[in-house]
Amino acid sequence: MFSMNMEKKQFAVIGLGRFGLALCEELMDQGAQVLALDIDEERVKLAAETSSHAIIADCSDEETVAELKLDEYDIVMVAIGDDINTSILATLVLKELGVKNVWVKAKNKFHAKILQKIGADKIISPERDMGIRVARSMLYKHVFDFLVLGSGLAITEVVIGGKYLGQRLDEHPCSNIDGIKILAYKRGATIHDRPDDGVSLEIGDILIVAGEEVLLKQKLKYL
Repeated sequence: MFSMNMEKKQFAVIGLGRFGLALCEELMDQGAQVLALDIDEERVKLAAETSSHAIIADCSDEETVAELKLDEYDIVMVAIGDDINTSILATLVLKELGVKNVWVKAKNKFHAKILQKIGADKIISPERDMGIRVARSMLYKHVFDFLVLGSGLAITEVVIGGKYLGQRLDEHPCSNIDGIKILAYKRGATIHDRPDDGVSLEIGDILIVAGEEVLLKQKLKYL
C-alpha cells in the first residue's frame, strides 16, 4: 500500500464518470489527497492526472475495500452512475467495514431510499439538486445561489442592484431580522467576513445571507 500525507484531508472517489472525475479534479485543486477508484481501466487512466492515486478496483468486494483501508479516509464518495445494484452493494460493504463517512450519488428517489436505509451518511442527487437551485435562481432574480442546509436553515448569495445603491448595510431588507443574518459581503475579489453595518452598498456587491429557510424565501420575493 502507498502512504499519504496525513496533514491533508483524504478522500476516495468510487466511480469515475463525469461526476466522479469532476469531484477528483476539484478536490485536488483545493489541496486534498484523492484516491480515484473504478473497475474500468480507461476511466482510471483519465483520473490519473486529476487525483493523487488512481486504481482499478471493484469496491463492491469486501476484500478489496479492506485492503485499500478506506476506513482511514475522511470521506468516501460512491459516485457510481447507472449501476444501482453496484452502488448499493459498495455502500453496504463500506459501512460494514467501518467507513465512518460515506457519501453516495443517487440516481433516483428509489435508489436514495435504499441508500438511506443501509446507512449512507449523505445522499447526493445531482440533477434534482441542480434543478431546484436553478428554479430558485429563476424565481428570485437577485439571487446567485440558494442552498438548503437542513434543519430548516438555508444560505444564499444576494447581488446588490441599483435599488439599494448607496444604502447602508443595516438598511437592507435582510438585515436586523430575527432568524436571518448577513454573514459577509463580497466586493470585487474581496470577501469582508465581519461586515460593518454602516458600509455603503455598491452595485455588484454580493451579500452572503443565512437563516431560517422560510424567512429567507419570504424576503427574497421582495428584493
